[in-house]
Amino acid sequence: MDGQVDGVWNESLRQIMREVILTLPDTTSLGELIDAARQHPQMAPALHLTTVQDLIDLVISRPVYAPEPETSEPDNVYYDDDGNPVMDLDTGPKVIRRRADVPGGDLKILKALTRQKAGRRESELLQVTGLTSEQQRLLCRHLKTRGLIHIEGSGTKRRFKITRAGSSFLRRQSRRH
Repeated sequence: MDGQVDGVWNESLRQIMREVILTLPDTTSLGELIDAARQHPQMAPALHLTTVQDLIDLVISRPVYAPEPETSEPDNVYYDDDGNPVMDLDTGPKVIRRRADVPGGDLKILKALTRQKAGRRESELLQVTGLTSEQQRLLCRHLKTRGLIHIEGSGTKRRFKITRAGSSFLRRQSRRH
């Protein structure tokens, strides 16, 4: 009868050890596990019942819990047939600023201005760059504040010209790409 009790007791200690190993964080090393078990009086006998290979197999086979990535999208987003989110966009400044965020937009405008030394009118610049008037207006405002372009005149006679700083900026950018 004592042999059966010892066998059941040993198996329950092994099972507890397995459960403890499965609940440990991924960063726990095998040495830390053994040290913690030795210090705990009820778990110390379990170390004598399990082999090192059993411990290694348990640690390797435990499931890895990867944290779920946080999604910044709300739960009530619906998608169209192409996979694009369907949402109502207000026509406020946020939409205009998003539309003005054209990859390489600064370079498009500067390249178009270098091709004509006398400068370009707004309508010519729109045709050459293929930008919308809002995109061009915001990009040109940004380029002007950085000192890369100069605007002469007003109204329909207004011309955009590239400055020396704009030319050197364009050369630096073309060397990078």
